Amino acid sequence: MDAPLLRDRKPTLTADALYQGAIALVTLLAMWWLSVRVASSGGSTAVVMLELVAAGSLAIANGGNDIANAVGTSVGAGALTVEQALGFGSLFEFAGAMLLGSLVSKTISKGVIEPREFADEPEIFAALMFSTVVGAALTTLLATVYGYPISATHGIVGGLVAVGWMARGWGCVGWGSLAFTCVMWILSPIAGMLASYILQLLCYRITQLDLESGMNSLIIPMLWTATLTVTCLFLFLTGPEAVRITPTSTAVVASTAAGIALTLLRYSILYINSLIYPKPATQAESEPLNASGWREDGGSSMAVVPGEGGGMEPPRGNGVHVWGKNEKPFVGLLVLSALTVAFAHGANDVGNAVGPLAVMMEIFTASVVKDEPDVPMWCLVIGALGFVVGIVTLGKNTIETVGNRIIELTPSLSYSTQMGAALAVLLSSVLGMPVSTSHCLVGSVIGVGLAQSSIAMCTHEEAPKINFGIINKIILGWIVTIPLAMVVGFINDHPHLSP
Repeated sequence: MDAPLLRDRKPTLTADALYQGAIALVTLLAMWWLSVRVASSGGSTAVVMLELVAAGSLAIANGGNDIANAVGTSVGAGALTVEQALGFGSLFEFAGAMLLGSLVSKTISKGVIEPREFADEPEIFAALMFSTVVGAALTTLLATVYGYPISATHGIVGGLVAVGWMARGWGCVGWGSLAFTCVMWILSPIAGMLASYILQLLCYRITQLDLESGMNSLIIPMLWTATLTVTCLFLFLTGPEAVRITPTSTAVVASTAAGIALTLLRYSILYINSLIYPKPATQAESEPLNASGWREDGGSSMAVVPGEGGGMEPPRGNGVHVWGKNEKPFVGLLVLSALTVAFAHGANDVGNAVGPLAVMMEIFTASVVKDEPDVPMWCLVIGALGFVVGIVTLGKNTIETVGNRIIELTPSLSYSTQMGAALAVLLSSVLGMPVSTSHCLVGSVIGVGLAQSSIAMCTHEEAPKINFGIINKIILGWIVTIPLAMVVGFINDHPHLSP
């Protein structure tokens, strides 16, 4: 019997999920118990070793959770198989972390606590960092095991609030910065929803045109130019400091020039390749499309299965797909944006996992407290390898949620989702708002679903089904993460601060 489609799998509490959750819980409880023993014995070497384990755990959790931001929609649309997504995602995350991770300046305190208040007691600050990492690792791991895309920053902020209060009282907590961050977390999915809603209305119009006649033939090159421009702008505005361009107007001009140049290069290569290796039309390419925009099995390698409405649909996850001619151009655009996001995430977020480790090393070697520590190469290796391990072992959980459990995606829908999230992040960055990419992406998935529902109302077609049940669970995960991380940080840090 064939394997069930990913989108048909029920979000049940499986034995694998229980096993993974139990392993994560036991591991982190063991780390907490060891930290209690170390705190009572005063062994700094053991604390550093525990921090290595904690930082690696956070990197694993972060990689497994956030990979859905990059490739989840590509898998949902069938542009990439799960195996391809995990492989390419791991490669680009690792490359971003190793090549540019050392150039990213990460503020460890997130504006929640003030490190200078601990200048006279650096060991206390080291204990705070360890407790924060343990809390963030636990909450992110649990969310990842059950497939809920969150932000590791949630756990870090929650842990910092708890340990900051324990160490210096409520006055140590930067309430203004904390409130602003929480408001931005609420606005993030709304921004992604609005951006993807508008973009999907445009993409739907494109899929209804004859893209091979007249001026319409220029639409696909224009889409490539726009996508490459947004991709470059995403790197220039939100990427590592080494590739950022200021002011914003200069970044826009540079991104536009790069988008045009790369598009011309792409089509020049395709043209030269067509002259050297002319490709005759195949029988499969000349076969008519069915009502769903997919070719039925007429002797080609394309396999089809009965759809819910009696039509024929492509099986997901086996890498064999033939889209309608107006869907296929979105595939390359979608994969391009996905791998760009993976590279940028590897460069940007490796500091969240190994930054606290670098803080502890500077404290134990030089007794210096820094909010933006210098991250050595061996720390980056731990973070990058942690990302890869997390993606390979846990990444499928959140990929399935984003790609298949909220709404059924096509290449054009996934493109609107990915670009909508990117545009929301870019606009927020220009305005100086610290939004969550995970929140923007989930909001974007909802946005394309609402856009398709609006289109269905106008065209009298069947509206897509949006799984609000899983959306409610994701939002609940966002809400629970911070207090849970606070509790873990409080329990874990108590032995370090007790007299």
